[in-house]
This record gives sequence, C-alpha cells and structure tokens, in this order.
Amino acid sequence: MRRLLFLALLLLCLGPARFGYAQNNQDQPQILPQQGAPAPKPKRQPKPQPQAPAAPPQQSEKPPQPGPDAEQKGESSSIDSQINLDAHVPLPEPAPPATEADDKTLLPWDPHRADKDIEVGNYNLRQKNYRAALDRFNDALQYKPGDAEATYGLAVTQEKLDLMAQAYKNYQEYLKILPGGPHAKEAQEAIKRLGPHVEMRNDSGTQVEHDIEVGETYLSLNNFDAARERFEDAVRLAPANAKACFRLAQSLQGLRRIEPAKLYYQKYLDIEPQGPFAANAKKAIADINAFLK
Repeated sequence: MRRLLFLALLLLCLGPARFGYAQNNQDQPQILPQQGAPAPKPKRQPKPQPQAPAAPPQQSEKPPQPGPDAEQKGESSSIDSQINLDAHVPLPEPAPPATEADDKTLLPWDPHRADKDIEVGNYNLRQKNYRAALDRFNDALQYKPGDAEATYGLAVTQEKLDLMAQAYKNYQEYLKILPGGPHAKEAQEAIKRLGPHVEMRNDSGTQVEHDIEVGETYLSLNNFDAARERFEDAVRLAPANAKACFRLAQSLQGLRRIEPAKLYYQKYLDIEPQGPFAANAKKAIADINAFLK
C-alpha cells in the first residue's frame, strides 16, 4: 500500500517537468525513464557564439606597388612604377665646356640662306639702296664664304658707296674665284678704273689717309661706331679734309646721331660745294630736316 502511494507521488512530481521538457524538445525523440530509475538530467545547450559581421564586398583596388626588394625576390614589376627610396637619384651629366670663339672657329654653312641674301642684295642694288645691299652681301659671305656672286655684288656696292680700296680688293677676289666667270670682264674693267685712285691713296702714306681707309673698312661692314672713331681721328688731324667729314657724317647717321651728322654733312658742303658727294650730302640733310619736323 505504501509503495503504491510512493509511486503515485513520484509521478505527480515528475509530470510538470516532463511536460516542459517535451515542449522544448518537440523535434527530438523522447526517452522516458524506466520506472524506478532516476530521470536523466537534460544536457545543457551550448551558448550561441556571436557571429563576426560579414566583411563588406571588396572594391577593386590597385595592386600594391612592389617594395624596393621586389626585384631581388624575382617579382615582376614595371620600371616606371617602382620607387626605390634607397636608391640615389642619378644626376645629369655635366655639359661639355663651351669652346671659346677664336679665329679658327668655323662659320655657319647655309648656302640656301646665302642664295636668298644674294637675291635680295641684287634687288637692293638695283633700287640704289646700297646700305641694305651691303648688309645682304656681307651676310651671304658669312654663310657661304668664297661665293663668287656675293663677292662681285659686294664689290659693286662698295664702289657705289665710294669705298674704292674695298671694292678694288673684292673685284680681284672675284677673279681669283672665277677667272672666266660671267662678271670677269666687268671686274677687270673696274680694277683698271679704280687702280689709280687706290695707288694714289697708298702713296700718300699719311695718318689721315690711313684712318680714312681703316674707317671705310669698318663702314663697309656697317660697323658704324668703329668707323666713327677712325673718322674722328682723321678730322682731328685734318679738319679741312672733306672726305673725312662726309664719312664721319655717314657713321653718325648710322648710329642715329642725326644732329651731329647734319653738321658734318654741312661742313662737307662748305669745304667742297661741288664735290663728288655733294648730292648725297644735300639729300641726307633734307632727310634729316624732314625727320626732325
């Protein structure tokens, strides 16, 4: 009798626990305890581990630049994209020292430019623009030394400017280059025509004539300042030398010193009113007066 009561109380005590366990394990097979055996303790459920947040989708990135040791490890890399912080920046090679210009320095060689200068020089010569022609022929001989056509054109221009010694020399130079050239006959006649004037100038042997000759050489190169110095020396030694006054006026005009140039043009006319340069001096004075108005 007591045993039956004990079993009834035991079932009543185990009934609620068994019902709750069954609800929590609906999907699992239930194992009922045998009568008279202690009920098995429920297994502890493992605590859920917190999941790491999902990594955001990686965006396309540029591949990392290889380090300074990439070449040593055999990794392929572009030379342009490598930056080696340990390497020294290569310095540019020093430029070779510039050679100083001397008499042996070669002049530029440009025959096409020389031909163009000769063409323009001949045009200026026909237009009686002798100073412009002088510049062109001198320029042509710089870019093509020894050119026969430029040498002859320079001689004709110098004769027109009454630079007799220089013209005489270049006529002779032309005949050396082309003894049978197209201008050989004209050059020979010019040498005969200018010969007496050059010989008379050389026979004088005075310092004034020497200064005038050297000044005319500078004037033939349009080196007006050097010519001015020589003609000033000549005028200082011989104030009544009409040619020295006229050449000095030309040099001053070339230097854009027009008022002193006008004075020496007038001085030339006072010394030789009917001289060989009288017409040129009068025209120069008229041009200066028109400019000064």
